[in-house]
Amino acid sequence: MPPKKKKGKGKKKKKKDEKTELTVEDKYKRTIQEIECLRDELASRTEITRRAKDTTLRMKEKMLEAQDTVEAEKQNKLDISSDLTRQYKTMQSEMALRIHMLEQTVTKLRDNLAKSEEELRRTRKEFEDMKKEKDQTIAELKFKIEHMESVYESILHDAFDRMSAKVEDARGKWQTQALETQEKNKQLLLEFGLNPLEI
Repeated sequence: MPPKKKKGKGKKKKKKDEKTELTVEDKYKRTIQEIECLRDELASRTEITRRAKDTTLRMKEKMLEAQDTVEAEKQNKLDISSDLTRQYKTMQSEMALRIHMLEQTVTKLRDNLAKSEEELRRTRKEFEDMKKEKDQTIAELKFKIEHMESVYESILHDAFDRMSAKVEDARGKWQTQALETQEKNKQLLLEFGLNPLEI
């Protein structure tokens, strides 16, 4: 009896021609899914191999039974023996071919897994590099802001100091002018015969 064909053998893999960039999390999830698929595929292939071995054992038992029958019926011995031998060899060939295909599939899945892990490692490194660059830029901007604050504070202090000096100079001039004006007014009052202290 030929082994059952595995369902889903002809599924096509999705093309990787999509131009959209995947995030690190999506790539990580995809890698996990590929690992799970690899595990499922290995479990499925193991089950197929076990069934094939069971089938082989059953065929061997049938062949032994046939040989016992052949001893009783010598006329059919050559036909039955030949038929059973042909079936057994066909099954062995099919099983060897299937095992070879399974080994190729496992190798391919392992290669894909290794590529995915390398891509994930490279993506993580790029992410870490971008993070370091961003942190460095932020630190530089903070330093520039602090420097600008210090410069502006110094400028404001200088401006206030100059303004205070100008105010002091103006006040001194105003006081001098006020005293001169008072003195003139006093003189005028005295010329008119008025006592400035009485007014």
